[in-house]
Amino acid sequence: MGDKSLDKALDIKTKGNELFKKNEFEQAIQLYTQAIETCPPHRQVEIAVIYQNRAAANERLENISEGILDCDQSVKSNNKYGKALDRRSKLHKKAAAALGDSDDVLEKKIEHLKQSMEDISLVAQMDGYKQEQLIFVDEVLKELGTSQAVLASKRRSPTLPSSHTIIQYFTSFMDDPLFNPVDGDGPYSQAKKAYESQNFSDIIQLCDKEIESCGDYKLKAKLLKGTFLVLSKQLDEALEVLSAVIEEAGEDVKIKVNALVKRGALYIQRCDDPSKDAQLSYADFNIAADLDPTSADVLMNRGQINLLLDNFQQAVDDLTKAAKLRPDFALANVQKLYTDFLAAKAANDENKIEEIKESFQEAITKYSSCVECYALYAKVLQEQMDFQGADDMYKKGAELNPDNANLMVHRALLAFQKSGDMNRTLGELEKAIKVDDKCEFAYETIGQIEIQLDNLDRAVEAFDKAIPLVNTKLEMAQLFGLRESAWAKLSAKKKLTELPSGMQDLGLD
Repeated sequence: MGDKSLDKALDIKTKGNELFKKNEFEQAIQLYTQAIETCPPHRQVEIAVIYQNRAAANERLENISEGILDCDQSVKSNNKYGKALDRRSKLHKKAAAALGDSDDVLEKKIEHLKQSMEDISLVAQMDGYKQEQLIFVDEVLKELGTSQAVLASKRRSPTLPSSHTIIQYFTSFMDDPLFNPVDGDGPYSQAKKAYESQNFSDIIQLCDKEIESCGDYKLKAKLLKGTFLVLSKQLDEALEVLSAVIEEAGEDVKIKVNALVKRGALYIQRCDDPSKDAQLSYADFNIAADLDPTSADVLMNRGQINLLLDNFQQAVDDLTKAAKLRPDFALANVQKLYTDFLAAKAANDENKIEEIKESFQEAITKYSSCVECYALYAKVLQEQMDFQGADDMYKKGAELNPDNANLMVHRALLAFQKSGDMNRTLGELEKAIKVDDKCEFAYETIGQIEIQLDNLDRAVEAFDKAIPLVNTKLEMAQLFGLRESAWAKLSAKKKLTELPSGMQDLGLD
């Protein structure tokens, strides 16, 4: 009786396949349903095939939810059925796309994309990673990482970076109003003292007191609050506060220019719409430049944005002008030297490169307290394959600023470039984290090395620590992509160890 029922089910399935080939999908679905009902329940492999065929017909009719449910049943019957897993992966990606990009569907969209990623990773591991699978994986990871970054950025709590990072941020400004002297001992004066003593967590609260009391330094307090909202990654609120400062600044050019520069950088940092954000950013920088054409702060920070957006010549122009305007502006001058090196390297001009190396040595003497000078010169030497010289520069920078964990990471990567010893590199990276447990660069690097060592669970753990620490949604999306790739591979490896659910058919009939 079992054989007869199986034969009948297979015959019905075959007729369904014929209708499918004729694009008669609704009639094919009816026959596949009959075949499922007719097939003996212990024939799991055959049942899996029929469900997968019905999923294909539902997909052709854009019945995405029904197709996913059919794939679920197919995979339940045969958990190693690559065709069903592949189809389910594509259907979940379609379901995610159909939801759109509004905030209220983000969680559901992420759920679909995570399942899509897990399914295609399992298929890829079984098939050996075909080119079309790799392309599909990249597409899913990009969408998944972006969606997760949007959701996480809305939910993350205020988190200030390390003290070193905050101080480094302010080296981008020579004329920040925070540096100006103040009278009295009001809340803003206390906020300025909190900055100088590195009690950074007190600053927003003190600024709020100055603002609420309508004190003499209310506008400066708003600007400082907006700055620390940026640093604590509260980007929407920071945008609102900085915009208010720009509106209220009136004839106070220095405050207005500083707020415009910070808002201009913030537009890039939030990564809502790359094209629109770039336009808004440049608009703010250009207004600031018109208000104060001699502001090296505007030019230096716009130069950094130009570098970020791959507008190399504009970056060179801005940094060159900033360096000429303020020879005492260490960061602008060494950044300008580094862009000179990049240009000389692209032109293969060895004589110019040697001149720039000499200029860096002079800069180290002139700006002996500028950590970025040592770091950038180290990068130049590293790219010139002078590993010992580069290590010396990283070491001197670290001696100057022992709290700079980024320099420790660079040294570890330099040592790895020479030795290839991943475990030793991991040990050095752990030391960097002990110095600064908010060093995103260290966590990200650990995650990438752990992936190479196939320690996927440790990679996921490292990326989970890095994600809340990054500044921009773009950086967050990239880290989410790395994390989800590692997680999907880990999940696939576990599933590959499971007993195939169709094994019970072996030896029967």
